[in-house]
Amino acid sequence: MPRTGVLGQATRIDPEPEDHEAFDELRTRDDLGEGKLVLRTADGTEITLPPSLLRLVVSAASNLAAGHAVMTIPAEVTLTPAEAAELLGLSRPFVARLLDRGDIPSELLPESRHRRVRLEDVLAFQARRERRAEGRRRIADIAGTADLPYLCLRIVGRVFVDTNVLFPFSVMDLMLALTEDGIHEVMWTDALLDEWERVIVEGQRRSPDAAAAITATIREFFADTRIPADSYHDLVPEVDGPDLDDNVHMAAAVAGRVEAIVTWNEKDFTCEFMRNHAVTVVSPDTYLCSLYQEFPAEVLSTITRIAAGKRRPPMTPSDIVEALDRAGVPEFASLVRPDLA
Repeated sequence: MPRTGVLGQATRIDPEPEDHEAFDELRTRDDLGEGKLVLRTADGTEITLPPSLLRLVVSAASNLAAGHAVMTIPAEVTLTPAEAAELLGLSRPFVARLLDRGDIPSELLPESRHRRVRLEDVLAFQARRERRAEGRRRIADIAGTADLPYLCLRIVGRVFVDTNVLFPFSVMDLMLALTEDGIHEVMWTDALLDEWERVIVEGQRRSPDAAAAITATIREFFADTRIPADSYHDLVPEVDGPDLDDNVHMAAAVAGRVEAIVTWNEKDFTCEFMRNHAVTVVSPDTYLCSLYQEFPAEVLSTITRIAAGKRRPPMTPSDIVEALDRAGVPEFASLVRPDLA
C-alpha cells in the first residue's frame, strides 16, 4: 500500500485578509508570552490551556501577522527523502547526497533500500543553514564597511583552506553562501584564524578591529565545524611538509577528516603525509570548477540568491560572476557564464 505523504497530512494555516486587524494588534504587543491562553467553549466554559500551547500560539501568531503561512506537524514523524527535499526547498538528488554524507541522519527501512528521515533532524539541518546565513550576513556587513580581502573557509565533503587564500569578498561570500545550502561546510582551527588575523593586520590590509570582528563571527556562527587543537596536536611531528608553518594546518586537516586542502601554494602542501592520508591539495579555481561540475544547479541557485540580496550596490548574477573572475577564479567564471545565459 503506498505511503501517504506526511507533508500532505500536515495542517496548513494561511493568513486571512479579514484577520489583518487582529494581526496588527498582535504585532504591537511584546508581552504575549507572559499571559495565559484561555479557550471559551460554545456554552461559555473557559479552559486555561498549558504554557506549551501558549508558546505555539504566540509563534504562529507572529508568523501569520508577518503574512507567512503556518504548518503544524509532529516533530517525531519521519519523512521520505523526497519530502525532506520538498521541506528544505532542495533537489531530491542533492538531499540524497546529504543523507549519504550523514549531514542529515537517516535510517533504512527493514529489508529495504528505502530511507526515512526524522523531521527533527531536517529541522536541525535547516537551523544550521539559518545560523550560517546570519553569520555570512554579519561578515558581509563588516566587509561593506571595511573593504576587507578575505580568508576562504569551506568544504564539499570536507575542505580545509590555507591562510594564504585571501580572497576579495566576492569569493568569500560565495563560499559561505554555499555552506548555507549544504554544498560544503566550514572547517577551521583557532590556529588558522589567529594566523589569518595576524597576516591581514601585519599586511596593513585593514584594522585589527575589523579583522578580529571577522574571526569572532566565524567562531560564533560556524562553531560546529571547528577542529579542536587537541585532536591534531600529536600529529604535527609526523608532517613532512616543506614549510614548517603549514604543518599544523596539514595535521588539522587530517584530524578533521577533510577531503582537500585549498591553497594557492600547492607545492607547500605536497608531501608524503598528505598522500598517505589521501588528502587532495587543490587551487581555489580548480576546486570551484569541480564543485560546479558536481552541483551545477545548486551553485547557480546560490549565485542567483546572492545577487538577489545585494542592495549596495544592486548586482545581477552576471555581475557576481564578473566579480569572481576579477577575484582570481577565471576558469570557474568561464564555466558559469554560459549557463547564466
